Amino acid sequence: MADLASLVLGLIIVTVLAPPAIWAVRLARRQRGSAVLVTGLLLIFGMNMQIVPPPPPVAELVRREAEGDGED
Repeated sequence: MADLASLVLGLIIVTVLAPPAIWAVRLARRQRGSAVLVTGLLLIFGMNMQIVPPPPPVAELVRREAEGDGED
């Protein structure tokens, strides 16, 4: 049931954000210089964002512990 709720929520978000996205694309086509400037600013200031990888699955942790115990 949670998967269906996630799907519905995703569809609602896409439906709500589609008109502003279309408007932004049309505006960017008309004003290419501004679009390049905004994209550059987003790239410059977005570079400091750290992407933290997700933790390994529990099965991987168990396997690593088992391998570590065998080496002792």
